[in-house]
Amino acid sequence: MKDKLPFLSPEYANDPKPYWKKLRETDPVYYAEEYGFWAITKHGDILEILKDPITFSSAGGPAGGMIEGNDDAHSENGGVGFLPLLQNDPPEHSRIRSIFAKAFTPKRISEMEPALEKIANELMANIERKIKNNEPIDLVDDFASPLPVLAIANMMGIPHEERHNLRMWSDSLAIGAGESFTLKQKSLNQREMTKGLKQIIEDARNNPQKDTLISAMLQAAEDGQSLQENEILGLCKLLWLAGNETTTNLIGNGIVFLLNNLDILKELQEDKSLIPDFIEELFRYDGPVMGLFRHATRDVDFKGHKIKKGQSIWLLFSSGNLDEEHYPDAEKFNLHRKNKDHLALGKGIHFCMGSALARLEAKIAFEHLVGFIHTVSLDFEKGKRIPVPVLSGWLKLPVTVGSCI
Repeated sequence: MKDKLPFLSPEYANDPKPYWKKLRETDPVYYAEEYGFWAITKHGDILEILKDPITFSSAGGPAGGMIEGNDDAHSENGGVGFLPLLQNDPPEHSRIRSIFAKAFTPKRISEMEPALEKIANELMANIERKIKNNEPIDLVDDFASPLPVLAIANMMGIPHEERHNLRMWSDSLAIGAGESFTLKQKSLNQREMTKGLKQIIEDARNNPQKDTLISAMLQAAEDGQSLQENEILGLCKLLWLAGNETTTNLIGNGIVFLLNNLDILKELQEDKSLIPDFIEELFRYDGPVMGLFRHATRDVDFKGHKIKKGQSIWLLFSSGNLDEEHYPDAEKFNLHRKNKDHLALGKGIHFCMGSALARLEAKIAFEHLVGFIHTVSLDFEKGKRIPVPVLSGWLKLPVTVGSCI
């Protein structure tokens, strides 16, 4: 039975979809005894669990303890610490989300479009400069990563001189960092990021800036309650870490997909109004987060299986998004698919608050990329995927100039 979900094997890492398909067909609520968690692979079952946050809690964290690390590195005194919203259950989740929504408004996000356009133009200009100078180009380092980093930095009001440090800290603390950084480096960077963000928040308190997210969080209130100091710090970390990594992964996945599917690239080149549809189908077909964990707060009978109190449950969003019972021709990328009800951004009370920002960033990214990437070739053997099984994305996408069409 262990071969049903070889969670940490190279075969699974290279192509997990056949394993998900087999589980959906034969064992959609599967207990992976070797790893000590339940794997939920069908769309309807995942949705049912997401809609019951009381029984299936988020407090254990998105990775469910599956990411190895040094406990000291994650301590409250020097590490990433608790991430509000992501690790909150009701009623605290409802309180924090309601207050945070007053700062993280649709209007604030829509007003970012000109700044995002400027960032994308500057990144493309830098790539063109590198091409002229025969410098190496990596579409993660040179575009997919800095676009969301600079966008979030602008939105939060982070000073320009701090952005290099924050990007370095977020790169080392991201779930996908893998072996690129030692535990000692991660621990040091966690402490430095906490110290740096605390100073940025304090500066914003002493010198409020108009239309920055940190200043808005400091001022936001609901029924006489405001966000507490540790909650503002935690939300800043959540925005910086999760907001950057997931959008970077989505853009990287889209680049690789288009280089492998030139017919769809050509269709987008001819009609850029299809890019939002491409993004939604990309979320479904190869979203940035394969799945998140919950843990049971009580013994529960789920679909005839006895899930015990305290056990972890891995909700495989990416598998649910390929469920043949929910999507016709689920394993086929369909740019014109009508059913856009995917799970990539969550559902229920934990639906991603940054979804509008992620969509806007991806839209602007691909509006620039579709007219460019047909001029380059990707060396897939030198590309490097994220080495953990809870995320889908790329750490390195080196390209050379030379038409792929």
